Amino acid sequence: MTPPAGEKITRGRTLNVPDQPVIPFIRGDGTGPDIWAASVRVFDAAVDKAYGGKKKIAWFEVFAGQGAKDKFDTWLPDDTVEAFREYLVGIKGPLTTPVGGGIRSLNVALRQLLDLYVCLRPVQYFKDVPSPVKRPEKVDMIIFRENTEDIYAGIEYAAGTPESNKILEFLAKEFPKEFEKVRFGTQEKAKKFWSAVGAKDFPTEVRVGIGIKPVSYSGSVRLIHSAISYAIRNNRKSVTLVHKGNIMKFTEGAFRDWGYEVAKNMFGAEEMDGGPWCRIPMGKPGAGIVIKDAIADITLQQVLMRPEDFDVIATLN
Repeated sequence: MTPPAGEKITRGRTLNVPDQPVIPFIRGDGTGPDIWAASVRVFDAAVDKAYGGKKKIAWFEVFAGQGAKDKFDTWLPDDTVEAFREYLVGIKGPLTTPVGGGIRSLNVALRQLLDLYVCLRPVQYFKDVPSPVKRPEKVDMIIFRENTEDIYAGIEYAAGTPESNKILEFLAKEFPKEFEKVRFGTQEKAKKFWSAVGAKDFPTEVRVGIGIKPVSYSGSVRLIHSAISYAIRNNRKSVTLVHKGNIMKFTEGAFRDWGYEVAKNMFGAEEMDGGPWCRIPMGKPGAGIVIKDAIADITLQQVLMRPEDFDVIATLN
């Protein structure tokens, strides 16, 4: 893969973009090539219009997915990862990932290898565009979603494998009370169920898929710090920590608690009416921004009924 003539985007306090930046791209699989063929024309026309022909993107094709497998006999070449790492900005189409087996998600692999820890999703209403939402004109939010930790860490083991069985054995030995919460973690429990439903032929071995949900202090801090910093730079009015801490107290709940800690210790926010909600006070950058939290279930209802209450959202997976 040979890069075209052009210059690299560099990074200081901000991105330094030359007149002819080299930008790697992956066409993608399935509809990817068709989408790319239409999109690149729009990108080039937009740049030409915006800069009066003085700037132009030097597109650098790299490969991943089925295209890479066919061409290089690997799903994700090292050169592709290195190109994104070296040129800083890139774009990709949809990539093939078999569901339930085979290779792991290439999208997740790219996020992990490049440490793309924020999935930033702007959600905004465009006038005169049909919408099922009752008051779509009030929808204007930015979502910061964790991209590398939590379930996106990709630590999971298939049911019946030595790895999953080893974890079950560890739980049974070291944490017997927690092991009891694994509904069908023993042959006896499984047998009782199959007998109760009248099944004559059923698997006798234990089959439990295991996934691990890591949520770290450092990972949570950098995501929430990014969200609050964005809110300050862009004059937003609030940051909502969306979580399931009512159920997963030591992962989702910790994310919430660390979020308030970040707001108070790093941005000088002060508790409102005894907390936990807090506000950045006058005299500090971002004065008036409210940092609050909401349970995920309630959030999904409220973003439809009261979208004006949500501005910047920071959340896990």
